[in-house]
Amino acid sequence: MRSESNTGPWTHRWLIILFTFLLGMLFYWLLGFVVSDIGSWEGPQFAELESTQLDPALVEQAKVLKQQIAETERQIQQLESRQRILRDSTTSSQTTMNQLLDLQRLNLQRGVTPTDAERDALSESEHLFLANQRKYQQLNEQIATLSDQLRISNEDQRTNEEELKTARQPIWNEFNQQRERHRLMIAAWKLAFLTPLLLVAVVLYVRQRSGTYWAVVYAFGSAVLLKVGLVMHEYFPARYFKYVLILVTLAVTLRALVYLLRMVAYPKQQWLVKQYREAYESFLCPICSHPIRRGPLKYLSWTRRSIRRLSPQISTVGVADEPYTCPACSTTLYEKCESCSAVRHALLPACEHCGSVKRISAPPERGTPEG
Repeated sequence: MRSESNTGPWTHRWLIILFTFLLGMLFYWLLGFVVSDIGSWEGPQFAELESTQLDPALVEQAKVLKQQIAETERQIQQLESRQRILRDSTTSSQTTMNQLLDLQRLNLQRGVTPTDAERDALSESEHLFLANQRKYQQLNEQIATLSDQLRISNEDQRTNEEELKTARQPIWNEFNQQRERHRLMIAAWKLAFLTPLLLVAVVLYVRQRSGTYWAVVYAFGSAVLLKVGLVMHEYFPARYFKYVLILVTLAVTLRALVYLLRMVAYPKQQWLVKQYREAYESFLCPICSHPIRRGPLKYLSWTRRSIRRLSPQISTVGVADEPYTCPACSTTLYEKCESCSAVRHALLPACEHCGSVKRISAPPERGTPEG
């Protein structure tokens, strides 16, 4: 059992707290590695499920329609590119033809007859302009035809997508069910790993929480408890987890309250001595907190805070030390020592004069007769 008197210097205590925290973090990380590896197990794959349940004809039709739409769009882009080139060529031919016409008009106004080369150039420009116009119109007709094909393909694709969506719905439902089963299986494996560790932590806490290696017990138990809580929060539905959380909190709170009530009703020797010692230091009755008015304090009044200001003013010269009983609760606070007959503290274990020790027990409740 731990001894409150062997706590060591404050540096040692702080090092214990620091290394306890570090040990808890290391335990938590180790548990996290194992839990993470369990969570990495591969679950169901939608593509595999789809390949076995979806109609291959619909999938093949979707691929064909996608290729047709891409090919038609590519052809339309090519034709539009050719149209732009023809447009530039037609514009150039029209400009040349207009220039030649203007030149012939000027020559006729001057009475100059156009040469054969000028007439041939004008005729050639006119033929080129008309040919480009015919090609441009043909390209327009081809683009219109391809646009109609593209519209039909897009409509077929929308129809195919609706059919695929309808066909995939039961597959998605099956996939979600398999994924949920896999998720619950992962949760079960994680809890199967953590639950025995949690039971070990509980057993260690019950048996060794006050032992020499209490810090190891607290570090291990805290890490396991935190990891279990996080796993439950991750996998349990929120509406269920809140009940688990409140029930666990209620159990812990009830256990702490029962422990505190039992400490008051059936206090341990060490706890009693600490309580009585603090009360004696403040010159207050350990049972009812009534001021102990004996010796130089007989006619004074104080509280736990003001007693320190009264200490320098109190003189014990010529004051006889006599037994004393609390007038409020009739508890004997100072009595004669059975070994040396000097007056000693009745509720502390050792006599300050001879060192004889007696067992301290809780006094009977007020209003309850002794014996």
